[in-house]
Amino acid sequence: MQMMSLLVLLSAALVMEGVIPLDGSIFLPSYWMGGDESNINGNDTADDATLSPRHFSHGVLPIMAASFLSGLAGAITQKSLQVGNRNALLFTVELCVASLLLLLASFVTSDDGLQIRQRGFFSDWSYSTIIPILTNSAGGILVGLVIKYAGTVRKGFALIFGILLSGLVQTALDEDRSLSGEEVAGGVLAALSLWMHATNPYVQQEQQRKRQKAGEERIR
Repeated sequence: MQMMSLLVLLSAALVMEGVIPLDGSIFLPSYWMGGDESNINGNDTADDATLSPRHFSHGVLPIMAASFLSGLAGAITQKSLQVGNRNALLFTVELCVASLLLLLASFVTSDDGLQIRQRGFFSDWSYSTIIPILTNSAGGILVGLVIKYAGTVRKGFALIFGILLSGLVQTALDEDRSLSGEEVAGGVLAALSLWMHATNPYVQQEQQRKRQKAGEERIR
């Protein structure tokens, strides 16, 4: 049941991202080719490929790969924080340093790096630029604490509900925007997966054997 709840959670994420449509077009061949007739006839090129979450090679596959790598990184992080008893704040600082080094290396060949070298690092900055920097930093610290004390799986539940909450806030602030069917369906699936996960907690094999023996003794 634990695996089923995680599969339902994955389905919720794919529905929210638009990978799994609600109109049943997932069963059509054109869905897996981005819905473009040129793709179906095999006339597409790398430059003309449809970049959409429904395109198999340019949408579905990268999203699934990113989800797998994210889950793997979360599991390794949880093992390091819980089993290795690492300090969550120090671990977050280490990740920031590694990210900074990779970012500096990418600036050598990227267009952003060229813009920074030509115009300076603080070009076009304003006071509002600091807001996402601070919120992202605080979020990174909170994520580390959540993984250490709650686990990666519960962090995944919080992430899906956070996407739904963002949609609700945007709907409240923007009169021209309303919740999409994908967001509603994804929220329902996430709630279902959370209920399945909470009502069927993981039981270690040793404890499960003890419960089975106790039940057999009662029957006798």
